[in-house]
Amino acid sequence: MTTQDAIKPVIHNITIYPVKSLDGISLQTAQVVKGGCLRHDREYAIVDAEGDFVNGKSNALVHTLRSEVDLQQERISFRHEPEQAWNSFHLQDEANRINDYLSGIFHTPVSLIKNSEGRFMDIPDKAGLTILSDASLQTVSGWFNNMNLEETRQRFRATIEISGVPAFWEDRLFAEQDVMVEFMAGDVRLYGVSPRARCVVPTRHPRTGQVIHAFPKTFAKHRATDLPSWSMLEAYGHHYYLTVNCYIPPTQVDKWISVGDEIHLTGNVHPNIFKDSDW
Repeated sequence: MTTQDAIKPVIHNITIYPVKSLDGISLQTAQVVKGGCLRHDREYAIVDAEGDFVNGKSNALVHTLRSEVDLQQERISFRHEPEQAWNSFHLQDEANRINDYLSGIFHTPVSLIKNSEGRFMDIPDKAGLTILSDASLQTVSGWFNNMNLEETRQRFRATIEISGVPAFWEDRLFAEQDVMVEFMAGDVRLYGVSPRARCVVPTRHPRTGQVIHAFPKTFAKHRATDLPSWSMLEAYGHHYYLTVNCYIPPTQVDKWISVGDEIHLTGNVHPNIFKDSDW
């Protein structure tokens, strides 16, 4: 038996982010919905008067806003650091109050809007979820002083985290550009599209917004040093990448992905898979 044969990747954690750029919720199981994403993931977004997203890329105040969402009761609670009090609202019945509260936080008129079909994903249709391993998170946390595992997890905001593999094993889920890797997560068929290029968000502390100096440079240096020999990351031009963009085809709608599901590469690589997409 080879070392690769002994590796058994298993889904360890599922996190959805009901409001784009705000705090996540860990789940045991999640359902694929129309639009090629997981139910309730990035279902809401904060937008400004021009309709542009208010997110970590554009506004560092996002990092100081805590949120909790009760999906069953359709309620959302906010807390603006360093305040201790929570402000709770019904997502449907108190939309105007939510908008007033958020506008006060961001010092400009903003609105909380909803779309349940994946329109608020960073790459709609083609990247309904992202995957990485807990070993990768642990390794990355060691590249920076005083960065623990949970903080690293919050910086990179992956949807699915896998265990049972060495660091950066998830690089096996993408190939060269314009080629997709087919694999199964339990009963759900997925396609690894590409590594996720990172933006300014991981450079900031997820709760304070404080920036780590030269974060991208330090990250890229270590990523290159620790790159598995078989990884195709070199084909993408630089090393500031972490997590894998994954496409969920329309045929997988209503299926469930769960903690404990095994990941199996089917051995097939499919170019031009998007031409068959109905999204």
